[in-house]
Amino acid sequence: MILFIIVGSVFFILSFVFGIHRKNLRENHIKPWNKALKYMRYTSLALILAGLLYVPEVQILKFGGWLFIFSLILYSSSLYLIFIKNRE
Repeated sequence: MILFIIVGSVFFILSFVFGIHRKNLRENHIKPWNKALKYMRYTSLALILAGLLYVPEVQILKFGGWLFIFSLILYSSSLYLIFIKNRE
């Protein structure tokens, strides 16, 4: 499914873009920030893989792909918003 490949690629690139902003964080936020970036990269790669392996007969890949998108948006976004809010 091409949507999974596109969304996974966008989030994978965004993980590196967010990585550049690590220098704006406090010292105690670096480790959780890196964990969020690693999670985002691995989940993005899994989403791309689900898109590459997708065949219409296998509905579990479609369901899994949507779960990956949902988890990327919820988990990663919430962590980034917490860090941005507490960066002073």
